[in-house]
Amino acid sequence: MAWTVALTVVFGVIIFVLGQLVVSLIIEPAQNLRRTIAAISHALIERANVIQDGGLSTKAVMDETSAELRKLSSQLQSRFYMVPLYRITASVFRLPAAEKIRAASGALIGLSNSIVQSRESVYKINSKRVQIVCDSLGIYLDEENRWPKGET
Repeated sequence: MAWTVALTVVFGVIIFVLGQLVVSLIIEPAQNLRRTIAAISHALIERANVIQDGGLSTKAVMDETSAELRKLSSQLQSRFYMVPLYRITASVFRLPAAEKIRAASGALIGLSNSIVQSRESVYKINSKRVQIVCDSLGIYLDEENRWPKGET
């Protein structure tokens, strides 16, 4: 009887440790990546007026927006690399493909760089970049906000 109790305790500890390893090595990194995608969605909505206005906001607001988009791009990349066995984990947790993560990250950097430009065509370029980010990360973007209107 003493052996049964000891074996139960040992196996219970092993199961607990394995469960904690799965949580900290697979589930948490996947959740952190999802949180970053949610933060990107939030920033694209909250900062839409700065992204689309072509240099008409104040310099401080443009610099802050540019820094935020660059930070989100960096977080997206770093949290992508933290997910082990990405292809398998992505299919289980319904995460975007690796190529789409890279495309979204590049588009965010492009948005960050173009915030301070005041050219007429920056609206079109930034609209396309926002579209790339949204389409790559699975963020909903309605037809009214696509450029040119109605194009998918």
